[in-house]
Amino acid sequence: MKLVEYTCALIVAMVASRFIVGTPHALVIALRKGFSMMNEKVNVCPLCFAEAVRVSMSLPAEVIIHDTTLREGDQTPGVVFNFKNKLQIAHKLDEVGIQQIEAGFPAASQGEKEAVKALVKEGLNARIFGFARAVRGDIDAVIDCDAYGLVLSFPPSDIHLKYKLKMSKGQYLNTAIEIVEYAKAHGLYITYSAEDSTRTDLDFLKVVFKEVVKAGVSRARIVDTLGSIIPTAMRFLVSEVKKAVGVPIEVHCHNDHGLAVANSLAAVESGASVLSTSVNGIGERAGLAATEEVIIALQNLYKIGNFKTEKLSELCKLVEDLSNVKLQPNKCVVGANIFAHASGIHQHGVIENPITYEPYPPEMVGQKRRLILGKLSGSHAVKLKLDEYNLKASDNELKLILTKIKEKSEERRSALSDDEFLRIAKEVLGKQQR
Repeated sequence: MKLVEYTCALIVAMVASRFIVGTPHALVIALRKGFSMMNEKVNVCPLCFAEAVRVSMSLPAEVIIHDTTLREGDQTPGVVFNFKNKLQIAHKLDEVGIQQIEAGFPAASQGEKEAVKALVKEGLNARIFGFARAVRGDIDAVIDCDAYGLVLSFPPSDIHLKYKLKMSKGQYLNTAIEIVEYAKAHGLYITYSAEDSTRTDLDFLKVVFKEVVKAGVSRARIVDTLGSIIPTAMRFLVSEVKKAVGVPIEVHCHNDHGLAVANSLAAVESGASVLSTSVNGIGERAGLAATEEVIIALQNLYKIGNFKTEKLSELCKLVEDLSNVKLQPNKCVVGANIFAHASGIHQHGVIENPITYEPYPPEMVGQKRRLILGKLSGSHAVKLKLDEYNLKASDNELKLILTKIKEKSEERRSALSDDEFLRIAKEVLGKQQR
């Protein structure tokens, strides 16, 4: 019975990936190779799980994704999510299994406040948080939304104290404690977001977190506002804060140096159990750690998480459409090129077994595998394509078809469509059969 079930499942999967090409020969090959692939869906470096590597980590049992697409993502230059957009994105986040959603900044506008209120009433599995500055009016707006939690943003760095807040460290601490006590008295779960944490004096940062936790903060958020820390330093910073306070640690990492995901994962390695991320990495300037990238990295490289990853492409496409921020084709996880193979060497390997050139299968993230026919293609990809359309070619015909594909591709500097491939194939096969 197991063999039958595996066989059926394999055929369905290969049809979806265009690997069943309509001929008995191809089916036999696919089945023969498929059984060895079934337990090899994810193939990453085994050192990720080596005891000598893991012993230096303090991994949490679970990582909460606190998605901020609806707040930080809404701060992307040129992006404005309206009421309907926010509901659409929130529902898709919920489908993926995102545990917490930072839904917006209620004090920013009446429309923003109404959107957060509506999300609270949607009955999502995800818990809804509202963003606020250390101002009573902001806190009141979150309270009015009946949100589960508050993200309280208040920067303790010398730079912000001097140039933005214009207050001393003593004044900062007094204000922080007072506003936390006010929010706690209204029953909010408080995430204290110490904006610009990574440029804050470490001793003062630890004092701040200690004092606000005493006042009622439920979670300490380390914020790399300018993406200005390296992963090794992030590991150290998280471990230091973790020793100072007895509450969960969250990190919010910007991508100004291209290290947002790496810094988020480094934080997890030191015991951070909550990651603030955004879909497609959208946000201020260079954006944040991308929700979809963090989820896949956690699952494949750390074996943490139970998200519905097959819905990630749908989620990212929705945010792309609503934000009008276009994804690069080489964007990892959900880019158009991630499972597209152009080189003949790679195509041959993928045809033999996809794990040769794919660390995880396209179905895992809701994508499909594609073999691109162009100047770099080899005979294996052309043969597979011919089989797909039930076309038979001799070795000489195959070589001629491949030559014409390469010539056409180089001439117009792009890959060929299926229709173009068929025209070339039928032209060659027709001439040879006359």
